[in-house]
Amino acid sequence: MVGIDSTFLGLMLHPKARAPIDPKTKKPIDRLPDRIEKLLQDLDADGERIILPTPVLSEFLILAGKDGPDYLAKIAALKTLMVKPFDEMAAVELAAIETADRAAGDKRGGVASPWNKVKFDRQIVAISKVQGVSKIYSDDGDVSKFARKVGIEPVASWELALPSAKQVELFDKEEEQKE
Repeated sequence: MVGIDSTFLGLMLHPKARAPIDPKTKKPIDRLPDRIEKLLQDLDADGERIILPTPVLSEFLILAGKDGPDYLAKIAALKTLMVKPFDEMAAVELAAIETADRAAGDKRGGVASPWNKVKFDRQIVAISKVQGVSKIYSDDGDVSKFARKVGIEPVASWELALPSAKQVELFDKEEEQKE
């Protein structure tokens, strides 16, 4: 299983969204819709399920505003996407994460973000951890840092592989058929 954050959820549901900036090139990520499409095809081919933590869903719906119900319908229609709550097991995991950081002398766990963001990001990671997520797709440095600490591999959008030339041909043909 893999997890996603609100950036990836937005890119999955709205492929024409503005691409994040690649920190290496300082430019928008090249061919991001192709990369997202390849990721989704690869996950599907591998039979992977995608975990959507409820804090991520909440954040996304706030940004979606009046379009929230339409997006909820799209999310419900995605068979590989599973919305997972912050439940008792996630609460226990979150407590363990924070207790370990406090014992190390840094309740924020090595990040400089405001306390409310730290708690929110840790909830996302705790839910992902108890759901057995091996990777979390996130451009958020804090989520990535917390994920690494609990053994979840973070993957940023700028790290996504480009499809092969053959796959690009297939994507182009699919787009032509849609039009």
